[in-house]
Amino acid sequence: MSEPFTLGETFDGALLANAPRVRLSRRGIIMGLAAGSVFPFVTGCSTNLATGESQFLLFGDDQIASMAATAWTDMKAQTPQTSNTGLKNRVLGIWDRTIKGAAKTGHVNPNDQWDVAVFDTDDVNAFVMPGNRVGVYRGITELTENDDQISSVLGHETGHVVGKHAAERMSVSTAAQVGLMAGQIAVASSEELSKYGTAIGALGGAALQFGVILPYSRRHELQADKLGVDYMHQAGYDVKQSVRLWELMDAQSKGQRPPEFMSTHPDPLRRAEELRTYINARGYALI
Repeated sequence: MSEPFTLGETFDGALLANAPRVRLSRRGIIMGLAAGSVFPFVTGCSTNLATGESQFLLFGDDQIASMAATAWTDMKAQTPQTSNTGLKNRVLGIWDRTIKGAAKTGHVNPNDQWDVAVFDTDDVNAFVMPGNRVGVYRGITELTENDDQISSVLGHETGHVVGKHAAERMSVSTAAQVGLMAGQIAVASSEELSKYGTAIGALGGAALQFGVILPYSRRHELQADKLGVDYMHQAGYDVKQSVRLWELMDAQSKGQRPPEFMSTHPDPLRRAEELRTYINARGYALI
């Protein structure tokens, strides 16, 4: 996904020197939402009816959907889409069945319109962009072994929409920019602290990244995984294949992943284990 499911995250070795300052333009934030690289670090004032969790939301779904429209158009113009009619129809068929499963839970409106594109690249990935825009790369369809596993991918992306993860990421990213700017002003205004402004800024950015933002992003991924399993089950797919998917992901990405605490995504085997526990607890299957 350009991120839910990203496998090859890379990091600069000089972590403190390159600690995040959250200097993102509005367009940069929107692309980050699609890539899963901008994540929330606070909870707040609205309860998500599907997840039961409190969320900090400064923006509504309609606002971010409108802002993402150009980014989605650019994505489709710049990235080749598959000319393989069989592959496209297969993905769209699995999508249709999975989204109908999601509708049975009451989490999505069965009349909602979705734009699903299958991109012709080797990326083992998929993503969802604000405004019900879903991108699937050929590479993820080649890694998966069956339709059930593709449904797990698509259900996961639907889970991000239901969880309002993009709106929450953007809300918190905006709040983070304000907070960091206020901190920088405070440091600059202090005669004593201003001497250490660069070091304090780097440490503050690192603390924000590794102590708050990344843990929240991993929580979103696990939440989307579990919602996706709910939708698979309702659609009649084999939920056990969601566990198998992450075992395949683990084998495919061996040696390429950073330590989990440095990653936007949980370790694949942790995801497999969390799903195994969830499936057993829900009574969907016995694994």
